[in-house]
Amino acid sequence: MSSASATRTIKFISKAGTYAALIMCPSGDIYQEWEGTLQDITAIRPNFATTQPILYFVCTSSRVAEGIATPDSIDYYFNGTKITWNGDTSTGTFAGLFKKISPSGDNLYYGIQILANIAAAAGYAPAVIKMVASISYGTQSDSIQASYTIPIQQATGSSYRVTIAAGDSKNFVITDKGGSCILKALAYQSGNLLSQNLTYAWEKMGASGWAAISGQTSQTLTVAGTDINTYGEYRATVYRDGAEIGKDIQGVMDASDPYDIDPHPSPEDEAITEDTSGNGVVTYTPIVVKRGSNTKALDTTFYFVIKDAAGVYLNSDSDRATAKASCDVTRAHCQQAGGDVSITITAKD
Repeated sequence: MSSASATRTIKFISKAGTYAALIMCPSGDIYQEWEGTLQDITAIRPNFATTQPILYFVCTSSRVAEGIATPDSIDYYFNGTKITWNGDTSTGTFAGLFKKISPSGDNLYYGIQILANIAAAAGYAPAVIKMVASISYGTQSDSIQASYTIPIQQATGSSYRVTIAAGDSKNFVITDKGGSCILKALAYQSGNLLSQNLTYAWEKMGASGWAAISGQTSQTLTVAGTDINTYGEYRATVYRDGAEIGKDIQGVMDASDPYDIDPHPSPEDEAITEDTSGNGVVTYTPIVVKRGSNTKALDTTFYFVIKDAAGVYLNSDSDRATAKASCDVTRAHCQQAGGDVSITITAKD
């Protein structure tokens, strides 16, 4: 059984307003598995030369009336090394592995397309793609970044993989008032898409944790803008012949929502170091702002859910169920998760 989720959100207070950036993949979570030994790789799946997945950088700003903010430019990094380009195709160390995507026509986002298998370039270990965008507002400018972790590991037997893909062309983003988007759960075995003897269960992340969505047992789930406030998370569990084979988590952004949560992290880089001589805690003291403004719009408290990439809770039941003004994410949370953690902030109704 597998459980997967992308590392996706970095938020901060900038001179040009409140930004929220995520990296989204409309085809579902990206991963690679390899067979054989490191001295004799016999197979890699899925074959990125065939699937060629795309990662989009989705950014919203409290100062943009329609919600979506388009960067002036964007830089891409693979495992910390900046990717260089010849036109739109990567060159140098990563020659031919990537293609740049720019906003055009119906596509609103910058992004990167993977053109070939990346397992070897990553040393057959997990890879991180980071995007750093430059954004200007009037005479002011800022940068914002987001990262996406790609699991790369040795295949074990007939492994299952569950991922949530976009069931439409909206890339998990609702941009129109009264709009919606579709999530679609996909299950794979040894890289092959499954379609028989499958059943599904959907859950939504709420103030006190995951809650089953009554009556939603089909492969797809339609999420309306009225279902979430600015950002919501959904989890799909897939069963084969009644036995669970995996689950996945996917975020949905409502860029049409009139309100944003300005998370006010301290420090602003939201970084916790493993070295105890460095920073060991990030404190969030959020406020609700009306889109187009960075001033407080509502007096409210918030529910905080801290979890690892698989959706496992890292704060207690009582802590998740208690609305409060601030929340600390600590080094202990990161150590418990074995890496990056995420925090979901929900305003109390």
